[in-house]
Amino acid sequence: MPHQFGRIPPKNAPAMQASAFIRPAEIPTPPKSEDYLDDLNGWKILGNDRVGDCNAVTWANMRRLVTAKLAEENYPTQEQVFQFYKTQNPGFDPNGDPYINGPGSNDDQGMEVQTGLEYLHKVGGPDGVKALAFARVDTTNTQLVDAAIAIFGGLWLGVMVLDKNEAEFGEGKPWTNAHGGKIVGGHAILAGGYTPEVKFITWGKETEFTFSFWNGEAQGHQLVEEAWVVVWPEHLGSESFMAGVDINELKASYEALTGRPLTL
Repeated sequence: MPHQFGRIPPKNAPAMQASAFIRPAEIPTPPKSEDYLDDLNGWKILGNDRVGDCNAVTWANMRRLVTAKLAEENYPTQEQVFQFYKTQNPGFDPNGDPYINGPGSNDDQGMEVQTGLEYLHKVGGPDGVKALAFARVDTTNTQLVDAAIAIFGGLWLGVMVLDKNEAEFGEGKPWTNAHGGKIVGGHAILAGGYTPEVKFITWGKETEFTFSFWNGEAQGHQLVEEAWVVVWPEHLGSESFMAGVDINELKASYEALTGRPLTL
């Protein structure tokens, strides 16, 4: 099966820090292992076998996960994925000529994660739902990563993929940091569990990272380059969210960054 990537390098603009409002010690969990993805079947590629829309696919997968666990499941459609993708690739036509404006053309140039999150917060996604807030997670803080997954259900990750990882995926094996591996692309994915290795969805299937990948580097890049939590309206009815997040600190962090109060 062909695989595409599509994550543009992070712009690293100012952002809220999840460590300011996540309270790992206050939640009944995180347990030693958790996998919110395990009982959800039928994950979809949503065009990422021919289009660099991995970030838009991650939005769709996250919306499916959050709604399935906290409300009535709603998995965004292929059309909605392409609609979100066009917010950063306005000339893209999924049925267009690959030499003009279709898959693989100059109008199919991927997405930058933080810019996409800013759009979802300001305008909302094609499903009509706005992200209430989002924050960066320190990927080197294992306790924070596990707590973020346990509280929010998932992490929006930006990673660098090695050539070895494509082979591992095809063989159904966890992704490793093979010595001398070559980076073949930047990729956005949904993490939704830890066992304690982080479990994630990509290209329509669930797999996992080994610690060698999570903590790895290649060609001067961290392999796990960015991680984000997103506050969706559905979270406000979640016991684990309300227990694990200091709402006052969340509001203070939001106002300090934006100059505006956060209404929940």
